[in-house]
Amino acid sequence: MKKIFSVKSLFLMVILSGIAVSGLFAAGHEHGEDFEFPTSDKGANFCFTSFPDLFNWNIDYPQPGWEDAMDWFLGGMKKEGPAFSLNAGDIMDARWWENPDQVRRKTNQYWGGFARRFRDKNIRLFIAPGDHEYGDDGGLKNHKDLVPVFAEQFVKIFNMPVNGPEHKKGLAYSFTKGNLAVISVDQFEDKGDKMGMTVSGKQLEWFENELKKYSDKDFIIVQGHMPAAGPVRSKNSSANMLKGGTNSAFWKTMVKYGVDAYLCGEHHRITAKRVDGIWQIVHGALWGTQTDVNYLRGSVFDDKLVLELFKFDVEYSGGHIGDHPHRSPTHAPREKAAISQEAIKHGPDIVGRLIIEKSDKENITALTSGAFIQDWYKQF
Repeated sequence: MKKIFSVKSLFLMVILSGIAVSGLFAAGHEHGEDFEFPTSDKGANFCFTSFPDLFNWNIDYPQPGWEDAMDWFLGGMKKEGPAFSLNAGDIMDARWWENPDQVRRKTNQYWGGFARRFRDKNIRLFIAPGDHEYGDDGGLKNHKDLVPVFAEQFVKIFNMPVNGPEHKKGLAYSFTKGNLAVISVDQFEDKGDKMGMTVSGKQLEWFENELKKYSDKDFIIVQGHMPAAGPVRSKNSSANMLKGGTNSAFWKTMVKYGVDAYLCGEHHRITAKRVDGIWQIVHGALWGTQTDVNYLRGSVFDDKLVLELFKFDVEYSGGHIGDHPHRSPTHAPREKAAISQEAIKHGPDIVGRLIIEKSDKENITALTSGAFIQDWYKQF
């Protein structure tokens, strides 16, 4: 459904503008005991989480020096959003450019371990392919012959729904839960001599048909790897954007059918903005390098969708993890990752909250705070 701002929203934006100065306010405990997820229990019908770009490095399972931190984080994600989790791509570095055998061997090791990690936590994870799922930018540009091998392995290992277009089955898909529909797209299309960063052709036709099919749902979320609406904050990223941006047929199709939120990653920073009635939420972080990581939690009610962004600190030590081909030895994640004592004690900080209310005509943006206030990201 399409969205409009309510008077309450504009009033609350003024009241809460002070929050945007710091960008953070406490979500955890202030007592003697350590924090325990979830950050809150609001009586939602169900909750989910989203954390793109985890890990964006070749992290094994188990990864010595990392498992306590991952137990804290993923155990928390299971409690924060037990329904499912979203990941808009770039799960490993994956610069495996030698030959198809290397792609199969390394994806079986690292992607297979990634899939097992989430199965062991009983988290149903829905992934949208990023550029690193095709060998990073270098793989897309210089090793296009390996793209089908990466795609074949992705479908085989991750077992995503297979209700997408024929050439993207297991790569683009949709699902529903209650009054929410989620459509996940693959933004890397074969353009003959190169791979295009777009949603076009048969996938675009399928995408529009899915939006039509889910017109009876109260809320619609789309997941894709790259932002369409710029500018956005970016750090330690190749800063890819969807070709055509908000003038692309993909974006215009979302506008036409009143998509509520577009969740994406790639840039490893938070930028939330409302463009053409759609909330584009860039989030995720580069674990192993960046010390301030983040995630999103969605809470779905009968009459509203609440989206909250959280942030906490991670500490790194030791040397650098090997097995990152086509990079310098120090351009790699650190050997040890630990959750900060502040986060262990008090939990993550909430960075911003968005409430979208159901309406018979157009869904209403009823509240924005923190990162969801207009131009919040420009303060950095």
